[in-house]
Amino acid sequence: MELNRRQLIQTAGTAITGITAGCTTTSRTSSRSLIVSSPVLEDGGELPPRYTCDGDGLSPPFEIGTRPEPTAAFAITGDYNRGPINEPVFWSIWNIPPETTTIPAGLPQTPTVASLNGARQGRQRGGDVGYNPPCPPSGQSYEHRFQLYALSEPLDTEAGTKHDDAVEAIGSAVLASSRLTVTLKRPSVPEQTSEQE
Repeated sequence: MELNRRQLIQTAGTAITGITAGCTTTSRTSSRSLIVSSPVLEDGGELPPRYTCDGDGLSPPFEIGTRPEPTAAFAITGDYNRGPINEPVFWSIWNIPPETTTIPAGLPQTPTVASLNGARQGRQRGGDVGYNPPCPPSGQSYEHRFQLYALSEPLDTEAGTKHDDAVEAIGSAVLASSRLTVTLKRPSVPEQTSEQE
C-alpha cells in the first residue's frame, strides 16, 4: 500500500539519522544530521491560519541548518492524518538546491520554482500544482506533517507529477529527514435554524 511505503520513508529517514526538528535548536548533531526550523511553525503547535484555506493559503517558510554530506538536493512533503489508511499529501517539492538555507513563504503554484533554481513541485490527483492549503472539515482537528529530506541525488521526476508518485521517488534517495508536526482545527460552523412564522 502507498500509505505503508510513505510511513516507511518518513520513519526510516528519521530513525536512521537520529534527528529532530522544530523552531528551537536541537542538541544532537552528527555527520548525518539534518536540522530544520521554521519561523512560523513550532513542532507540536498549531498551523497558523495564514497557511490554510482560511487565510492566504501560503506555503510556510523553512530554514535549513545542519545537513548531511553529501547532500545533493532537498525535498519537502506535507501530509495530514485522516486515519490509519488515509493520509493525503497536500504538497511535494524536490530538487531544491543543496546550498539552500532559506525556503521562503508563499512559493508560487507552478510546476517549477525559479527562486529555488527550478525546483519541481507535484500536484494533487486531478488537481493543481504546488502547495494546496490544508482545509479539513470544520470542528475537527488533524495533524499536519511537514517533512524535509536531504537527498543523495537530484531526482529525474518530472514537475507536475502526482504527489504520491513524487513521495515514492523522494524515498529512493533519502539521506536524512526532519519533521515538523502541527495541528489544525478549523472553527465549527454554527447550525442555522429555520425561522417559523
